[in-house]
Amino acid sequence: MTRTDVFSRVLQLVCNVFDSYSAVLFLPAPGGDGCRLAASFSLGDDVRQGMSLAPGQGLAGWIVREKKTLLVSNFDQKRGVLGYYSGNAESEIRAFLGAPLEGVEGAICLDSKKVHSFGDKDQKILAEFARLVSTLYLERDSLVEGHAETRLCLCLRQIPDLPRRFPKWHAYLDELLELVSRATGFKHCFLSVRDDAAGVFTVEGASQVLFSPSQPGPGSFPLGGGMIGWVFKNDAPVFSQDADTTALRLFGAQASSPVFKTVVCHPVHFSKRTRAVLTLASQEQEAIGDIHKDFAKAVSDQLALFLENLHLKARLAKRKA
Repeated sequence: MTRTDVFSRVLQLVCNVFDSYSAVLFLPAPGGDGCRLAASFSLGDDVRQGMSLAPGQGLAGWIVREKKTLLVSNFDQKRGVLGYYSGNAESEIRAFLGAPLEGVEGAICLDSKKVHSFGDKDQKILAEFARLVSTLYLERDSLVEGHAETRLCLCLRQIPDLPRRFPKWHAYLDELLELVSRATGFKHCFLSVRDDAAGVFTVEGASQVLFSPSQPGPGSFPLGGGMIGWVFKNDAPVFSQDADTTALRLFGAQASSPVFKTVVCHPVHFSKRTRAVLTLASQEQEAIGDIHKDFAKAVSDQLALFLENLHLKARLAKRKA
């Protein structure tokens, strides 16, 4: 069961306990920029899943900023805004109750279509649920970070042995990308290689199919196009966990690849320039920490070493011929 599933079950319990219409949970957004709606349970279908929340924005934002419980027994939109409903659903809400999380930037909120649905006693009970959610969030994060670090370290120990087991380039690359994908949890892991003569780059290998059979991608992409092209041009990595910016296409405007919400693009540098770009991409919003950045660099360095050895072997073969 994922953490989102656990929180959804808690919110379902909250709804049942308070006989509320909806219960929503705001947690820190990846990257620490405000909060996002991380889980919800509602009797309707109008909750804006994954919405961003700035401190002070709406009633929930006020709770996050002030770190205080808020009860509105007779709610109307002249007295405040919820902001987590789409359409006109918010106009039907008549009562609101929210509590801040402890030790975490976030809030748990619930509402009702009946006025005076919540009282002083309910504030205390909701505060206990907020403490439970905070504990689950903090302990789960510690466990997840520990497991992630273990997986990445194990992967880095396996990679140096790959050239011996898979001396051929494509076999080596396929195994490497599969290892990296499993270790990071990023479904899409692929390598783009530049062709200076043609002014393009191509995808050399991928852990998952990038383009659907109904919308196949072109065989090559302009060398300066998209986020990958930017890495080739600037010899610098890109780490993005913002759904808005990663909607900028990885391959340029003409490619119909999936929309990724989290992207790591790292240059593979040898012979004084970026020869390839290692990309990790997820269609889910994931947190990118220093450990992921260090991991991407270490894998890119191993790729550079393998490619440089191939280049040297090819030059020696030409001399012998």
